[in-house]
Amino acid sequence: MNNLPILCAFLALAGATLAQPNSNSNWTGVWQGELEGLPSVILTLATDDGSLQGTLVLNGINTDDGGPHIAVRETHSLLQPKLNGSTLSFGVKGLRGSMSFIVEQTSNTTAKIHCLSCGSDAPTVEITKAD
Repeated sequence: MNNLPILCAFLALAGATLAQPNSNSNWTGVWQGELEGLPSVILTLATDDGSLQGTLVLNGINTDDGGPHIAVRETHSLLQPKLNGSTLSFGVKGLRGSMSFIVEQTSNTTAKIHCLSCGSDAPTVEITKAD
């Protein structure tokens, strides 16, 4: 019996799986960003149970009263994270209601995060994956 066709199919499937440029492993880790020179966002992603999950820490930056400072810190669990190519979307439930976010990975170590439900003046923050 010739197993060559089965072996070729297996190798093709394995190669396609390994070639996925934005697998969960490219996302796992700690991503950090700044606004006004202060830490503004920390996105932590893990696959402990096989699915992508994590937390988001948001620091509210106040620029009044003599310069920028962290006025509030909120920690959230990610709700329904969905990975679609180089884009991660998820929601969080905060004190002011639900918020939805999108993260666009620009390289294996850089991305941009934006709150879609925070108004037209919500900043897009560059985040970097920590070593």
